[in-house]
Amino acid sequence: MNETEKLILGEYIRDYSVSDISYKVMGKMLDEDYVERRLKMFDINEMYIYGGSYMAVQLYRIGGKFTVVRDIVDKSGQIVLNNLVPVITLDEFRKKYNGEKVIIASIRFFQEIREELKLFVNSNDIIGIGELLLGIA
Repeated sequence: MNETEKLILGEYIRDYSVSDISYKVMGKMLDEDYVERRLKMFDINEMYIYGGSYMAVQLYRIGGKFTVVRDIVDKSGQIVLNNLVPVITLDEFRKKYNGEKVIIASIRFFQEIREELKLFVNSNDIIGIGELLLGIA
């Protein structure tokens, strides 16, 4: 196998893994009792959700039943659905942030987003959606 084939195979495996975890997370969000238990387990009373994806919107809708969801944060301030879901830019978030938990709704870009948030958010307050709902980072 040459280097190009290895790169293509590696990318395919990564994409498959991200898709697999995403479907599992979305499935967990259908069980409201489970989501409530997980939010309590992580002691989340107030949170921001980072990411403008469908997963972020679903967590906003379900999580908001059990805890205060301040806003959805997206670097560009855009979201896939804009049905009365508050979305703010990363710059706005920096100004508003006051010690709440931050759930990163992106599985694919979790590490990159986490590093960016760690500049002003305590790393213990940053939780990946996979960790929150599946027990994995």
